[in-house]
Amino acid sequence: MPHPTDPQAAGFVTTTARLSLVLALLGLAWSLVQAVLALLLPDVAVARLAGLPGMPGALVWALEHRLGLSLAMLLASAAFLACCWGLLRRQEWARQGFIAFLVATAVLNFAALGLIDHLFDAFQGIIPPDLLDSPDGQEMLAQLRLTRLMTWGSGVVGAVAFAALHGWVVWRLCTSVVRRQFQPGNP
Repeated sequence: MPHPTDPQAAGFVTTTARLSLVLALLGLAWSLVQAVLALLLPDVAVARLAGLPGMPGALVWALEHRLGLSLAMLLASAAFLACCWGLLRRQEWARQGFIAFLVATAVLNFAALGLIDHLFDAFQGIIPPDLLDSPDGQEMLAQLRLTRLMTWGSGVVGAVAFAALHGWVVWRLCTSVVRRQFQPGNP
C-alpha cells in the first residue's frame, strides 16, 4: 500500500473500504443463501404458485428465473467485494468500480420506487371481491391505501438519503487529495 499523502484522506478511504467489505461479505452470504433456496424450490411448487388467481406476472417471472437472478446477484456481490478489496489496496480500477457501484445503486433505488404501486395493486388483486364489498374489506382497503402512502414516503426518503450519501462518497473519492492515493502503478 502506498504511503498516504494526507492522513485524513487515507483514513476516509480505509474506513470506507472496510465498511464496504463487511457489506459486500453480507451481500455475498445472502446471495449464496438465495441461490441455495432457489435450488431447493421445486419447479412444481413454482407452477402451483403461478396458477393461483391474481398472482402477479412479475412475481411468477422472478420465481421462474430464481436461480439465474440469484446467480446474477452473487456475481454482482463478488464484483463489489473485489472493488472493496481493491479500494483498500488503493487500486485505481477499484476506485472507479466502487464509484460505478455507488451511482448504480442510487439509480436503482429510485427505479425501485416504480414497483411500489405494482406491489400494492397485485396484493389488492388477490383479495376476494366479496371480501372487498364487506365492511372488513373496506377497512382493509383503507389500511392498504395508508400503507401504500407510507411505503412511498419511506421509499422516497430512503432513496434520497442513499443518493445523498453515495453522492458525498463519490465526491470525496473524486477529490484530488484522495485520487493521489490511487495513482497508476500503486500495488
